[in-house]
Amino acid sequence: MKVLRQNLSRILFCSIGIFYLTLFAGTASAASREDFAKIKSDIIAAYKSYQRVVSLSEYNIYEKTDGDMVKQVMTEVINETPYLFYAGQEYTKEIEPGTSLIKRIVLSYSTEYTNQNGSVNIPKIRESRKKINSAVNLALKNIKSSMSEVEKAMVLHDYIIASTSYTNNRSDKNRVSEAGVFIDHKANCQGYSIAYGILLKKAGLKVRYVVSEEMGHMWNLVKVGNKWYNVDVTWDDPVDTYSDNDQYGLVIHNYFLGSTDNFKANGHYGFSARQASSVKYDNMYWRDVASSFYYRNGRWLYMGSDGITERKRLASGTGKVLLKTNGRAFVRFNNNKYYYIAGNSIYIYNRQSGRAGLIWRTGSYYNSSYYLSQIMYSGGRVYYRVLKGRKYVTGSFSVNSSGIP
Repeated sequence: MKVLRQNLSRILFCSIGIFYLTLFAGTASAASREDFAKIKSDIIAAYKSYQRVVSLSEYNIYEKTDGDMVKQVMTEVINETPYLFYAGQEYTKEIEPGTSLIKRIVLSYSTEYTNQNGSVNIPKIRESRKKINSAVNLALKNIKSSMSEVEKAMVLHDYIIASTSYTNNRSDKNRVSEAGVFIDHKANCQGYSIAYGILLKKAGLKVRYVVSEEMGHMWNLVKVGNKWYNVDVTWDDPVDTYSDNDQYGLVIHNYFLGSTDNFKANGHYGFSARQASSVKYDNMYWRDVASSFYYRNGRWLYMGSDGITERKRLASGTGKVLLKTNGRAFVRFNNNKYYYIAGNSIYIYNRQSGRAGLIWRTGSYYNSSYYLSQIMYSGGRVYYRVLKGRKYVTGSFSVNSSGIP
């Protein structure tokens, strides 16, 4: 996450004109909120037109009284503005020598989107924007007009988790933006949050962003009805304990539509978000669901604690257990068939017939010390991970048009 702070080494913050630290004279008052709203708009407009410099000459902005607000505005621009995936992680404030007056801000651009001579690579930005728009449209195909706000928020939450792996490696340049999610399918909390915000807005929901500098973390506020709720897509996509890899088939919902008190009780700190006071969804059944919710023929299918379960509505009524099993890692093959793990074997469930069949057994390939823990389906193959001690072994097998090896 890009939090613009002077004392954070991975985020560069530069000021030209050091004399203001000792030579400030005068009693200039802080600029108004309206001024900073306009400055924020100017900065966003500059990025969208690929400019480097934002003049502050029309405002009386002083480092001593307004410096923290400038930093806050820049943080909001970088952290919370969709489609600025090419923005850099540093900026420069130029100070009038001998005073504290901030003359202008010099913006930076990600090295991914700059040429060797330092100019902005506009064709590459436009190419990436097209890829993002295409991926956004694909994700939104999961939304149906009959879905409630909760259901829209859920299906987009699950979509991002199922299609994205967490990374905070500096080599993954796009990790801090929606480009990480929609192009590279790898992102950190900032990338997850911005991508989720884009999808929610496209689906007609209101969304805000929450930043905890103490945690170095970011997530979303989502409005359902007339109430706000916290949603942390990143923490609902946990990495593997032993390998730090994304976990096949695992989608959790511990941080979906939680109150601020609930989030603070479960590991989040350094934020306020007082508007998210409703506890309506704090103890919902989905907190025990570790699979995606799949929408099929007007109903929701998922792996519950008692087995494969179906619901007409996610946030009301009761679930009907279709197949009793102590299963996990419920993964869709097509709209009618689903893979899951039970014991140390992989099964395929047919919703139309209501039956499940064994298709792969760990014991046929590994000895009893290996434990089957994860599965994923992609491109005609089922991928799996088996665990021995603290080490994972990954394998796969091909399946035919019926989903059978």
